[in-house]
Amino acid sequence: MRIAVTSIGSEGDVRPYVALTRGLAAAGYDAYLVAARRYGQRAAGAGISFRESGQPWDEDEYRQVMRSVLAERNLLKQGRILMSAAQRELMTALPGVMDATRDADLIVHHAADVTGFAASLAHRKPRFTGTLIADFLPGTIASALMRFGARFMDGIFNPILAAAGLPARRNIALELNESPLLNFVAISPLVIQPRPAWRGRWQLTGYWFLDEPDVAPDSELSAFMSASTPPVIIAFGSMPALRSEELTKMIVDGVSRAGCRAVLQTGMALLGEKSDLPRHIHVAHYVPYSWLLARGAAIVHHGGAGTCAAALRAGIPQAIVWHLGDQKTWGQLMHQHGVAPPSVFHRRISVDWLASTLMRLQSDDGMRASSAALAAELAKERGVDAAVQAVRASIAKM
Repeated sequence: MRIAVTSIGSEGDVRPYVALTRGLAAAGYDAYLVAARRYGQRAAGAGISFRESGQPWDEDEYRQVMRSVLAERNLLKQGRILMSAAQRELMTALPGVMDATRDADLIVHHAADVTGFAASLAHRKPRFTGTLIADFLPGTIASALMRFGARFMDGIFNPILAAAGLPARRNIALELNESPLLNFVAISPLVIQPRPAWRGRWQLTGYWFLDEPDVAPDSELSAFMSASTPPVIIAFGSMPALRSEELTKMIVDGVSRAGCRAVLQTGMALLGEKSDLPRHIHVAHYVPYSWLLARGAAIVHHGGAGTCAAALRAGIPQAIVWHLGDQKTWGQLMHQHGVAPPSVFHRRISVDWLASTLMRLQSDDGMRASSAALAAELAKERGVDAAVQAVRASIAKM
């Protein structure tokens, strides 16, 4: 059986689907990933087949859009900016997704990927969905809000369906999120529990971690990581900074006051890129978290689902500076599990907050013990294997 796996978004959105595609291929399926051109290298490194869906926009454009979103204090206006940008990305990706899925027997798509949804309807292919967050599944406040705002989302999504040759539909956001056949929640049951409102329609598989070959980062980073006590990692992933140089200075001052060593991952925030940094702080570009976090003492990050999962797997404490979307929920969950202090909104961080947080991350024995214990339990899970088994069972019923 030929299975097309489609995903959109940031590294944290696509990486688990790379892992799923590899698991399906290892199980004997003719599986391939359909994603933006920039993920071709990631697919090649994982040894899976890849078909590109186009390059949505370059990093500078993405950074400009996200800065506009983060600068807007009105949530409704913020959502409009974000969804308008998402519509442009999806429209650009659609032709490639349509072409890449034409000969598939089954489409497995990210629950936010309306292009995979449109392709399944246009080609009359069965589809499964997978989600990396539980905020929009039944039984949550966010789910209720999404139902209220579904008509607004129709205005964003219907032009994409029209471009795929499909008639307009109602409540697309709700239909997109749920397949009548199989729906995955790629989160550990140690982190969240199935909700009664799911009624067996969503399967909690565990995380879809992507294990990659050992990497060899630049010699300067390797030397810094092993030179002394493990450093803290500060990384905001796909979240840009409103003022990168000011944020970098704040971080430098906080790290120095805490008396620790740190690695700043540049990311979309461009941390440390135009700054002269003291010797106890090192700047790094992309480095797989599987390598970096295993050598770090703790991490301060934006609260993305993928980064939370990577920190949990590494067994290190984390602190979340949330920006938007589900990041606040992840901050609350990590605090509830005892692996993080209370999260903070990105506009409210300060030198004092960062210094005290960094000191706590390194000295709180209870938090460190909880992080290590949860990592030990996560190591026993096989999320991708569970998903593959569910795919096999569902295909047998089709």
